[in-house]
Amino acid sequence: MVRSIAAGSAQDLRTRLDALVAGHDRRCRADDVWLHLFDPRMPALDHGWKLHVSARPEDFVSTLDLLVPVLLRYTCLAKFAVSTTVLEELNAGVRDPAVVGKAVTVYPREQDVTALGRELADVLAGRHGPRVLGDRRVRPDAPVYYRYGPFRALGPTAAELVMIGPDGQRFPGRASIRYRQPPWAADPFGGPAPGSGRPARLVGGRYRLTSGIARSPHGDVYRASDTTTGARVVVKQARAYAGEDGDGVDARGRLRHERAVLATLADLEGVPRVVDHVRHGEDEYLVTTDCGPADLRRDVQTHGPYPGDARPGRRVSVLARRLLAVLDGMHARGVVMRDLKPGNVVLDTDGTCRVVDFGISALGAHRPAGGTPGYTPATGSTDDPPDPADDLYALGATLHYALTGMDPVIVDPDPAVGRDRTLACLAAALPGATHRPVRALVAGLLDLDRAERIDCARRLRAGLPEPPRGRRLPAPPRITAGLLDDVIAHTVADCVRTAADLPTGSGPRPGSTLTLYAGAAGVGLELLRHIDRPGVPEAVAGLARRTATHPELDALSGALYTGRTGVELFLCGAATLPDADIPRPALSAEPLPYDDTGDQIGGAAGAGTGRLLLARQAQAAGRTAQAAEHLAAAHSCAQSLLDRPHDPEHPELDLPPASSRAAYAHGYAHGSAGIVHFLHALTSCGDAGADPAIARAARAGLDRLAARTPELLASAARPGAARHFGSWCRGMAGIGTVLIAAGSPARDPELLELGLRCARLCHALAPRMSLVSQCCGLSGVGELLVDAALATDDDAHWRAAEDVVALILTRSGGTLRRPLFPDNTLTGTDPGWATGGTGVLSLLRRVCDRGGERLVGPPRGL
Repeated sequence: MVRSIAAGSAQDLRTRLDALVAGHDRRCRADDVWLHLFDPRMPALDHGWKLHVSARPEDFVSTLDLLVPVLLRYTCLAKFAVSTTVLEELNAGVRDPAVVGKAVTVYPREQDVTALGRELADVLAGRHGPRVLGDRRVRPDAPVYYRYGPFRALGPTAAELVMIGPDGQRFPGRASIRYRQPPWAADPFGGPAPGSGRPARLVGGRYRLTSGIARSPHGDVYRASDTTTGARVVVKQARAYAGEDGDGVDARGRLRHERAVLATLADLEGVPRVVDHVRHGEDEYLVTTDCGPADLRRDVQTHGPYPGDARPGRRVSVLARRLLAVLDGMHARGVVMRDLKPGNVVLDTDGTCRVVDFGISALGAHRPAGGTPGYTPATGSTDDPPDPADDLYALGATLHYALTGMDPVIVDPDPAVGRDRTLACLAAALPGATHRPVRALVAGLLDLDRAERIDCARRLRAGLPEPPRGRRLPAPPRITAGLLDDVIAHTVADCVRTAADLPTGSGPRPGSTLTLYAGAAGVGLELLRHIDRPGVPEAVAGLARRTATHPELDALSGALYTGRTGVELFLCGAATLPDADIPRPALSAEPLPYDDTGDQIGGAAGAGTGRLLLARQAQAAGRTAQAAEHLAAAHSCAQSLLDRPHDPEHPELDLPPASSRAAYAHGYAHGSAGIVHFLHALTSCGDAGADPAIARAARAGLDRLAARTPELLASAARPGAARHFGSWCRGMAGIGTVLIAAGSPARDPELLELGLRCARLCHALAPRMSLVSQCCGLSGVGELLVDAALATDDDAHWRAAEDVVALILTRSGGTLRRPLFPDNTLTGTDPGWATGGTGVLSLLRRVCDRGGERLVGPPRGL
């Protein structure tokens, strides 16, 4: 029996594209998201004008049939959404708001941009698709757009793409939802240069937009003034064809549904009132009364989590009863909210709370598709009728956020695991008997048994205390040697399995799947620390061979974390394995180009740190000449840092403490701490590091860092301080690392004590940090606490490091002995060192061994 190929599937689109390009000198390749079309005549370009074609899923196949013959008449590269299912996700903004509408991306030669864009617009005139927000349109009646951007990703990380113009000008390359144009580029379609500001916008001829509330690929939300009445209103936009589902319902359809829901709730206290519903161009706008200045998510981010009910101030029980009263009123009118979450709870200055955003609410039996993971019980069939008890679960998850500043744990597919781990997070953030009533309230509302949720709500309405329960509420685990051994064995085995798929053919930037930060080198370097475990030698050797022969190896910069130096560290380590047979070109004696920021991730400090580590490897192997070459390269990196002007003013300190950039300029990854760490390590290399200028720069940098640290510690201790204050990359965990390294052993007691203060602060912040990773999460905190324990021989720091391991297991899926570590999206897993499971393994190893070195840290001497 021959199975038919579904129209619009990945197989169907690949077959169609192959047929369309047959007889032409073009090559096709597909990955999970894109179907790529290569042209061997296309010159290698770093950046330029590129074209985007938007399409609705139902029109995508016919769009390709019209579009591809045009492309074949030009020299260009192109990529297409690999299937209509993927196109639905792109148009919904699931992957990235900036890719909405980008069904097709075309990379033409500069001399062909205008002609090709206009010809595509001619062919596709009258067709529709979601607007590409960061682009300009070739002409208003065709879904063809353009912007200047990277042809291949450049920059230290995928999130920090940089384009360099003809005069060395740097311009951000990553797409946003606003149009940007570098100063060296002239619009190929005659458009004006982007202005610095826009006049106030009048929607529907009546509502003057005054400020933004939220941005979404489906439409933005604004505050506005009604020019007729003078009233403050909220204007919610629904963009045409954005987020279109399989039934053809787009953001406008959900907006119309929201208006119908609000009409049903017209006189209910706690919901906004409809003022108007207008069309403006292709988009539609719902105008409602303004419910208040901030939502619950922003309130928690600004003022810190609710302190429970143990002391005066914001009381979570009061918030719970107010929200429950609003839900009860909805349910009495046949409406199930289905999207209660912190961002949809608006607070007024008097403490009144209201609920907004009814685009996916159920009205009777009708309910549009959608939902927020973690804020629904995720049990039962999607065909089941809407259940008011589901809103009670969302209420429990919302209260959990109010108390912790964290969303529920969702990495495990089993909702019971996610629920129990979420409650354990709450127990870590609010321990002790004093907080038991609020923990029991949240646990009752999050019960997977709807009858338990209903009974909990009944008691909440009546103001009754939570009854004692026969079973204990979930709590973080106690860390034992046996548990650690099992977790490490499982995680090593998992890394061995994932290593078989690394490095991949391509990533978000050339060579990114090879790097220490997110790719093969980080996984391989950590596995080398577990070389005696089953399967590890074979996995490392295979990984090294694939890395050494990868075609993108030469595309890497000289950076440590995101470039060739980190890869070389791994390859040198793997080369010591018996019969490794790793073919690899030697790293140049001169430093490869690196980013000019000077930082650890992509700049000179990281490149120099890597060279020191390579020098130590070479010296240990008796290759003294090679060690000298690496040390000379490290000195070259240091000199480039000394030649950089130093700006003693750091305006980040003037930012509010809630800002995640408050310590950015001083952090380890991108700031002064990482630079100081490298310079200080170089001065510790005996005669090899005896350079008075470097020593003076290291000392001056340490003094400046030490002088700033008390201010940062004070900011980080405030209730509304961002959780990034605890991180390794941009917070106190990285700064503390440098201070402890410089202050011990017995070198500078004052620096050491300052570093220990950072460790104690990070330990206190840890229960409210969501991420488990090295770069921005708990593993970076744990590594600092291990450093503190080694510097002081104080068991209290070892216990604190074990606390952090317990929190990591609490944030994870799977079982305690076979955990599933979430990546920095919190929804999936990733083997990478900086944002995934390998970085967690680095911490587990050091805690288990009661010592050992960090995976990458400057050596003290050579």
